[in-house]
Amino acid sequence: MHNKQLDTADIRILAHLMNNAKASNHELAEVAFLSPSQCHRRVKRLEALKIIQGYTVQLNPQALGQEITLFVNVSLDAHGPNPALRFSEAIREVPEVVECYSLTGETDYLIKARLPHLKAMSEFLMHRLMSVPGVGSIKTSVVVDEIACQPTLPAELLEQVVRETR
Repeated sequence: MHNKQLDTADIRILAHLMNNAKASNHELAEVAFLSPSQCHRRVKRLEALKIIQGYTVQLNPQALGQEITLFVNVSLDAHGPNPALRFSEAIREVPEVVECYSLTGETDYLIKARLPHLKAMSEFLMHRLMSVPGVGSIKTSVVVDEIACQPTLPAELLEQVVRETR
């Protein structure tokens, strides 16, 4: 996907959807200064281009009793395609893991997990994570305060990308 495919109306649609995924087509059309049929075609095009990957509900983990956010750096005990594949498959089955990234650098993976309390964190680390195939070592960091966390790209970044490609 080349960024020149986005224009101001697309940015307005995306920005509005990022703040309200339940927005109606009529509401989006008003925000983008388009007719409802034009807006509908734009949204379908953005979906087809995989710019819009889906629509979600954002939950508040603390309101659901998930008080601890934990980041874990994981180093595998062996490297190559098989250990990485086994780890990737196994970690997808661990419900506490909300994000997992393969990295370059000192560690192989970065995991973000949500847990209700310290005892659950200990259980997660010692019995769930350390039992995943291939895990050699872990380093943990507990989040003290969430400073900036955006569930998607900020609209300002989208606008900047469009400006830079013109």
